[in-house]
Amino acid sequence: MIRIYVTFLVVCFLNILTAQDAHHQQLIETFETTYQIPIGEWVFFDNEEAILSTAGGYGGSYTIQESTDTDFSKVVKASISRAGANAWDSGWSLRNQQRINVNDKVLMVFSIRSIGGAGKVNIIAENSSTFAKEVFFTVDISESWTHYFIPFKSSQTYTPNSMTLGFHLANQAQEIEIGGFTAMNFKDQVTLADLPNQVNNDQYGGAEADAPWRANAAERIEQLRKAKLTILVSDGSGFPVEGAKMQVKMLRHDFAFGSAVNAARIAGNNDQNNIYESKILDLDGKGHGFNWVVFENDMKWPAFENNWLVTPPELANAVQWLRGNEIQIRGHTLVWPGDNNMPNDIKNNSNNLPYIQERINGHLETILNYPGIKGEVAEWDVLNEITTNRSLENYFKGKEGYTTGREILTEIFHKTHELDPATGLWLNDYVTISTGSKPGNANYDNLKIFTQELLDAGVPLEGLGFQGHIGGFPNSIPSVLETLDDFYNEFGLKAKITEYDMPSFVDEELAATYLGDFLTAIFSHESMNGFLFWSFWDGATWIQGGTKSNFFQLDWTPNKSLEVFNDLVFNQWWTEEEAIADAGGLIQLDVFKGDYEVSYEINGEIIRETLSIVEDQSLEIVANNITTDTEELSNESAITVFPNPSTGQVVIHQSNPQKGTIKLYDLLGNIIFQQSTHTSTTQIHLPDLKGLFLLHISGKDGSAVRKITFE
Repeated sequence: MIRIYVTFLVVCFLNILTAQDAHHQQLIETFETTYQIPIGEWVFFDNEEAILSTAGGYGGSYTIQESTDTDFSKVVKASISRAGANAWDSGWSLRNQQRINVNDKVLMVFSIRSIGGAGKVNIIAENSSTFAKEVFFTVDISESWTHYFIPFKSSQTYTPNSMTLGFHLANQAQEIEIGGFTAMNFKDQVTLADLPNQVNNDQYGGAEADAPWRANAAERIEQLRKAKLTILVSDGSGFPVEGAKMQVKMLRHDFAFGSAVNAARIAGNNDQNNIYESKILDLDGKGHGFNWVVFENDMKWPAFENNWLVTPPELANAVQWLRGNEIQIRGHTLVWPGDNNMPNDIKNNSNNLPYIQERINGHLETILNYPGIKGEVAEWDVLNEITTNRSLENYFKGKEGYTTGREILTEIFHKTHELDPATGLWLNDYVTISTGSKPGNANYDNLKIFTQELLDAGVPLEGLGFQGHIGGFPNSIPSVLETLDDFYNEFGLKAKITEYDMPSFVDEELAATYLGDFLTAIFSHESMNGFLFWSFWDGATWIQGGTKSNFFQLDWTPNKSLEVFNDLVFNQWWTEEEAIADAGGLIQLDVFKGDYEVSYEINGEIIRETLSIVEDQSLEIVANNITTDTEELSNESAITVFPNPSTGQVVIHQSNPQKGTIKLYDLLGNIIFQQSTHTSTTQIHLPDLKGLFLLHISGKDGSAVRKITFE
């Protein structure tokens, strides 16, 4: 009798759990009528009661409540009392009840809102054992219910209870309500494009056309990124020349605009790609390209030692090619202090501290002194991601002379500075902008603590690299600016966005729109001196399948992001003007900071002077018979001499190279240097010269003269 009663209760309970409720029935009708797709198999159950009874939460307080004003009848309320060191320190989720095969098309469905202020959660679908992600989004949550359809194609087969679907909630202290959570497996009955896709990722903070940050940014760009150029034109008797015509042409920005590149694909190396190489130099079809690059993997410690992609001589060859094209180089990274990111023998000798110190110092000495690399890297990510890669710290912690263990990190900075005192020392990390974290998050706070430790230890830290791996739900623009303000107000250091990209599922329009807003915000911030993509072509990117945030697809079809970038960097933020001297012989221009060529004609000969303008600057031109016709200035092939002033090394670039002769005259007319040339780029090295000289470049089509100062 008792057995029959128990069986009866179990049967009744299972009937409750498996009876399809109104919410799930309404979803089926939506799939059939609105989207006209066949019905699949529920991944969990077909009713809210069973799902909420099976799901579990941790790292917070979770209660199930009735809901009367929504399409679903119940919600789970999650109360998170404080931010965790990681977003996954609190979470609510459940596992698949049905098998999911590789390439099955699955649709996650839920609604979510915050209580008492804005929230932030991570949406996940992942392997329950390896944590490999099928879905991972970081989402800003409002106090209004927002509905989500998130489709994905399974990358592997999941037996029951082997995939976890749900939410990481420890981004901040918050209260979150989740309702209507379910998922359906459409298997091979549909394509991924057939499924509804409602991820609400185009509503990032500050996207509004009239958002207040826009006017503020425009004003700051005018103040921070421009300088006044004053040109005084007078004749040989000191009288002003009214009507003198000049062409002022920008050559490159002072601000770094660049990308990660692969050494193998350039400079005739083992995977040479002529198109790839040409795009680095020319993005807009007018000869304007990146002025900075960073090697994505080639300079990392294990890659350099083990010839992952190129040999050290090939890397040096790529460095020389870039420098010959007047592109600055950012080194990434000398030491990435996690077990998985250092050579294997470091972990194998974790108890042998002298061995580790010798290995680190040996690596620094080798790469910083390597011929062709030595002295050519403008700045180094000396350390990368020290808030989450703490193996070195843990090896040294508590040992003699090492209290926190992070003293070894200070030693690495000092050793780098000793070996290459001219290079800029940078710290690079992802735990702020890439994660959207705020003060109170453990990693965010640790980055500030560890930065201060370095400064207190006398490290001449030049700047902070903020990785910009933007999530599928883009960061609020005001939030990005707040983070930059926070670090700049505390440390006063330079900063760069070092690794910008967006996930593959972000559509082309959103990728382009967000890039424009993000670039504008970065260009407007006082701390920022550069912005680097983590790749620019789908054929050389770490994101599987490519991403619309890259400039070019695999077949080199341009994405809209390229158009946005070119318009901002080489149009709106670019100076190229023809100017006429007033009655006082004056020309005054507000120009974007960078390197310039000023052209004018005297007695039928074109004179081109190059100068770097990073602050208000005056240029005096004393000449008789200066032209009032600028047509010839515009048409003559450009010859650029850089840097000017020079400390001995000079690069001469001809856009239309021809066989000719380079001569350097002193002011008495003596020839002190002479060399033939027939290539587009010629380098000369005269370290002992001081003062003003005239550089004469002649060829079959004519000649040009440049003034150059050696310091």
